[in-house]
Parts: sequence; C-alpha cells; structure tokens
Amino acid sequence: MYVTIRYLSVIREITGTREEVIEVDNGATVEDVLKMLSKKYGKSFDRMIRSGRDIRGLQIIYFIDGKNIANLDGFKTAVNDESELVIIPPVAGG
Repeated sequence: MYVTIRYLSVIREITGTREEVIEVDNGATVEDVLKMLSKKYGKSFDRMIRSGRDIRGLQIIYFIDGKNIANLDGFKTAVNDESELVIIPPVAGG
C-alpha cells in the first residue's frame, strides 16, 4: 500500500520536503506510519512528534483523508491504500 504524507510548517523544514509517498504494510495505522517516519528522519522529527502529543493545548494535528484522527481511532486509525496523512504542527502568533 502507498500513503501520501504532507508536511506543514516546521515539520516541512525537518523533512526537507512538502510531500512524499511511502509504502506501508496492509493493516498499518497512523502510529505505524509515524514510527517509520521517525526512523527515516531521526531525532528532530521524533522529538517534534512526541512533544506534540504531550503538551496540552499545543498538539500536532493529524488528518487522514481529510478527517482529524482525534475524531476517529486516534493513532490506531487505519490507513488505506492511497490515503493522505497531513501533519500539522502547532503554530503560535500574535
């Protein structure tokens, strides 16, 4: 199966790309995809992903096929062939 990953903001800077297509196993979840990406992009990516889970109010938002995973099965949400995962880090401004 192939999944398209779209990176926004600082995560785009870490990965050096806006978008990529990766191959995943059948039955893969968002969690599985994030583990694969952490192995590929290393500590900076992994730290960003983990901090986005732990800080209240400043969390990374994940959309799979246009739906927030918080409204689905969270990180256990299944990805399908040709799914699109969008990773949106917290943004602050004033």
